[in-house]
Amino acid sequence: MAKFLTGEELSNLIYDIIWNAKSKLLIVSPYIKLDDYFKELFLKHKAKPELNILLIFGKNEKSVSKSLNIADFEFFKEFPNVSIVYAPNLHAKYYANEYHGVITSINLYDYSFKNNIEFGVFAEQSIFEKISKTSNVDDAAWQTCIEIAEKNEVVFIKRPIFENKKGLLSKSKNYMGSKVLFDSTDKFYKSLTIDKTNPKSVFDYPDELSSEQIDGVRPERISEEKDVMSTGKVIEGFCIRSGQKIPFNPERRFSYTAYQSWSKYENPNFEEKFCHFSGEPSFGKTSMAKPILNKNWIHAKKIIEELGLN
Repeated sequence: MAKFLTGEELSNLIYDIIWNAKSKLLIVSPYIKLDDYFKELFLKHKAKPELNILLIFGKNEKSVSKSLNIADFEFFKEFPNVSIVYAPNLHAKYYANEYHGVITSINLYDYSFKNNIEFGVFAEQSIFEKISKTSNVDDAAWQTCIEIAEKNEVVFIKRPIFENKKGLLSKSKNYMGSKVLFDSTDKFYKSLTIDKTNPKSVFDYPDELSSEQIDGVRPERISEEKDVMSTGKVIEGFCIRSGQKIPFNPERRFSYTAYQSWSKYENPNFEEKFCHFSGEPSFGKTSMAKPILNKNWIHAKKIIEELGLN
């Protein structure tokens, strides 16, 4: 379902998207300037480590502060679970939480909300769409923004730490604080130009940390290129959304970027594009719950048994 919005209706929708976010908040805006009202909306989430905030801004490569001033940047850095990405050629604007999103012309800039004539298209996935496994424009917008975040340089990463019980993160998580994993603030606000050597991606970092990691127990490296089982074999598989080559494991059906897109709605029956086993187009006959085409199941099952994945 898509709806054209402008004026106060558009402004109120964006306010609601920020205010009502529970687990995900995506802000894509080349220019960001917060007045007291915007800060009040965001401050509701300052004590919510379960809410992942992804902020993408851009423009003004030789003077980044014109796009996001240092005071507002420091404001966002105070949140317990936040990623900030800089995309120099960004012109698009998009605001979304786990419920719905809006593609719009308006920057997250107090002046724009008070003075400019702005348009937007509101997209919401209805209960019917979720049940019937159909997609909408918001899915495409969300996925595109995730790809923008992956391809552009991360400026700041902060992640929550949860108590690790019996080696696993419990469903009822005990928040223990947050840790800054990456911060290049000085480079962005004190340099005349951006150093593009060895840029970091937001997806180089975990979504959260366990107390075990913080307590000094060295974690094992899990390579995105190799997933070696107890047999020592590495079998090629495919992401069921993008078709990208990944290690074969029916429990890991997506590439990391595709998983970030899927996790917005977490619909296990959403129709995907490829078979995890063969990589061939599935024309909607694969999903998170069923990543392998029926015709390939017998062969895939043998590999699963050989790798000890069953």
